[in-house]
Amino acid sequence: MIDSVSGGFRTPPPPRDGSNDTITDEQSSLIEETLSNFDAENLSAEDAASIVEAFSEAGIGPSPAFADALAEAGFDAREIGDLANVGSGNRPPPPPPQSESSVDLSSVTDYLESLSDDEIQSSTGSKLAEKIAQEFGLTEGQSLIDETV
Repeated sequence: MIDSVSGGFRTPPPPRDGSNDTITDEQSSLIEETLSNFDAENLSAEDAASIVEAFSEAGIGPSPAFADALAEAGFDAREIGDLANVGSGNRPPPPPPQSESSVDLSSVTDYLESLSDDEIQSSTGSKLAEKIAQEFGLTEGQSLIDETV
C-alpha cells in the first residue's frame, strides 16, 4: 500500500548532537545562581522572562535534563515558559492543505523513462523529486501520489 509520496521539498532537521540533553556542572551552577534570585512560589511574568533570557543567553535550551535541574531547584519549567509566553507566536504555520488534484501515474513513469541514465544517476532523490514536481506543476507540500489500496 502506498499512502503518499510527497513532492514537497523540505530539508531534514539538523542532526542532534546531544549538547542539550545533559547539563554541565557550569550550567548547573548558573541555573542555581540564577534561580536563587527568584521565589518559585511568587513568580511574575517579568521574572519568568528574565529567567528565560538568562538561560537563553547562556546557551541553555529546553531539554529533559534542564527541566529536571529546574525542578531540583523548586521551579516548574512549563510554568516559567507559560509565564514568559515562550512559544507563543513562534510555532510554524500548519502545512498547506493537500490538493485533491492528481497526476496520472503513467505520465510520471513515461517522464522518468525519458530521462537519461546519467541524469537519473547524478540526481539525488530530492533533486529527482524536484524535477518531477516541476514537470507536472506540483507545488511545495503537494503529494505526487496519494493512492490507497
